[in-house]
Amino acid sequence: MKTFINFLIAAVLGGFFVPTFAAERPEDMVDKQVPIMLHCFPSFARVAELLGRDYQEAPVMMSHMSPTTTMIWFSNRDFSTSTLVVTKSYKDTEQSCIMWNGSSEPGMSFSLNPEPDFPEKGTSTNWNEA
Repeated sequence: MKTFINFLIAAVLGGFFVPTFAAERPEDMVDKQVPIMLHCFPSFARVAELLGRDYQEAPVMMSHMSPTTTMIWFSNRDFSTSTLVVTKSYKDTEQSCIMWNGSSEPGMSFSLNPEPDFPEKGTSTNWNEA
């Protein structure tokens, strides 16, 4: 468990959430270290159980960040609460941590852009690729 917590702290403070700098980084980008409290559980199933029972939240979006790391957004039916969970899989186990949660006016906690306008590739700097 301690290894996973250290991984998540490293990820938040400078790992996979912050770009690698093999290429030139934007001049107005700054690095910041922030304190963060993680709420970790021995499995994704346990987090899903508790968020469902206590907050009536269900998974609404998933992003596979690497072969072993997945980010999952939970929300309740009227999209007035949401929770970000990160799951790390190991050979024989997994651990899931609540990274952030919050509430808002109904309908505002989680929404997808129905028509994203994806720009064409503009540069080859790759400053945000892990």
